[in-house]
Amino acid sequence: MINTLVLFPIIYIVVLFLLSAFFVKRALNSYEEYTLCGRNLTIGYIIFTYLGTWVGGGTIIGLAGRAYDHGAVSYWVFASSCLVSFLFAFVFITRIRKLKLNSIGDMFAKRYPQHNEAVRMPVAFSLVVRNVTMIGMQFAAVSYLVSYAFNISFALSAVITFVVITAYTVLSGFWSIVSTDIFQGILQTIGLLLIIWLCVRAVGGTDDLMSFFVETGQESHLKIMGGNFGKWAKDMALYMFSFGMFFIMGDECDWERIYAAKTDKAAFWGFLIPVTMMLIILLTPTYIGVFEKALELEPRESVMVVYTFLINMVTPTLAAFIIVTLLAAMMSSADSYMFATGVIISNDIVKRFFKKDASDKELIFWTRTGIVVSGVIGLIFAICLEDIVKLWIVGMAVPVLIVIPAYLFAWFSNKVNTKGVLVGMIFGCGYTLAIIVSKTPLDYMAIITGTVFNAAITYLTSVVTGGNDETPEMNYNSQMFEDTKQIPR
Repeated sequence: MINTLVLFPIIYIVVLFLLSAFFVKRALNSYEEYTLCGRNLTIGYIIFTYLGTWVGGGTIIGLAGRAYDHGAVSYWVFASSCLVSFLFAFVFITRIRKLKLNSIGDMFAKRYPQHNEAVRMPVAFSLVVRNVTMIGMQFAAVSYLVSYAFNISFALSAVITFVVITAYTVLSGFWSIVSTDIFQGILQTIGLLLIIWLCVRAVGGTDDLMSFFVETGQESHLKIMGGNFGKWAKDMALYMFSFGMFFIMGDECDWERIYAAKTDKAAFWGFLIPVTMMLIILLTPTYIGVFEKALELEPRESVMVVYTFLINMVTPTLAAFIIVTLLAAMMSSADSYMFATGVIISNDIVKRFFKKDASDKELIFWTRTGIVVSGVIGLIFAICLEDIVKLWIVGMAVPVLIVIPAYLFAWFSNKVNTKGVLVGMIFGCGYTLAIIVSKTPLDYMAIITGTVFNAAITYLTSVVTGGNDETPEMNYNSQMFEDTKQIPR
C-alpha cells in the first residue's frame, strides 16, 4: 500500500505543475491575463472552476464528519448557502457585469468613494478573513489525510500541503486555477461516487443499511430534514439569515469569475449550473457520513471517518486512488481562495493606496505575495484548528457582520453615504472583536443581532450626516440597468 500511496499523489502533483506551467508564458503577459485570463473564459471553464472551488476538502470531510454525528439533516448547513446563491445569481450577476467591476472592493469604492476610498480597507480585511479561514479548512483536511495515510505529524503534513499548493498557484495565476480545476473537478466527482458506492457495498447493500438504522432506532439519521420539521424550518431560517447572508454578495472568487467570463451568458449560466449541481453533489458527503455510521468504524474523531474507512476497508490501490481524488477536492478549493486574497492585496490595497501607477509586473508580484501570505495564515489556522465546520461559519460571519449591510444599501438605498457605512463597519469590527475576546459563541443569533445593529447604525448615521450625494446611478433600479437582462440568453 505504501507504494501506491506514494506513487499516485506524486503523479497527481506532477500533472498539476505541468498544467500550470503550460500557461506561464501567457499568464505573465499582463496583470489582466494573470488575474482574469484576459476576460475570455467560456462557460465550460467557468463551470468547472466553480465546482473545483466549491467542492473542497473542508466541505467533504467536515460535512461527512458532521453527518456521522448528527445525521443527514447536516446537509442544510452547507446547502443553505447554495439556496442564497440562487438569489445572488438572479438579482446581481448581470448588473455586476454591467458595472465592469473587477472585485468586491471596486464595487464598494464606486458606491462609497469619499475619504480616499477608505471603505476598501474594512472590505478587504473581512474578505481576507473569509479567505484564510477557507484556506485553513482545506489545509487541515489535506493534512488530516496525509498524516493519517503516511503516519507523519499533522504539522509536517500541513507544511507540505502549503508548499505544494502555493507553488503551482503562483506559477501562472488564474490560468493555473482554471486549468487544474478541470482536471481536479473530474477527479473529485469520481472519488465521491466511488466512496458512497463502497460504503453501501461494505454494509451489505441497501437492505442491510436500512435494517441497521431501524434496529438501532436511528431512522431520523437518514432523513434529510431530520425527525422534526419545525426544528428543521427554524434552523434553515437561522442558517440563511445569519452566515448564509454572505452568499447574497458572493465570494471574491465568484466576482473574479464573473468579470473573467467572455459574455454575460457565460457568467450567469456558468454560475447557476454549478450552484444547482452543488445541491446534488453535497448529498454525497452527507450520506457518506451517515452510511459509515452503519459500519461502526469508531474513528479517533468524526472528522477522520472517511479516512478510517478508506484505510481499513478498501483495497490498497483503490484507496490510494480515492485519496488522490480527495486531495484534488481540497487543493482545487484552497488555490482559489489563496489567489483571491492575492488579487485583493494587489488590486484593492497596493494599487489604490500605495502605488497607483504600479506596472503589471509589480501588480503580479504583489498578487503572488498575497498568495504566499494567505497560505502562511491558512497554515497557522490549519495547525490550530479544532472544528472545520465552525471555522467555515466564522469565516462567513465576519464579512456578514462588517460589510453585508453596506452591500445591500449600495444597491437598494439612495440615502446611505460613506460616513454612515464607515461607522457601521467600525461597529461591525468592534462587535466581532468583542465576541472573540470575550469568548462568546459566534452563533446564529449573535450574527443576526450584530448585522441588524450595523444596518441601523449605518442608516441613522447617513441620515444625520446629510444623506447620500454620491453615485446614485448605481441604484439597482437606475436607468443604466434598463437594458440589463436578469437572465441573459
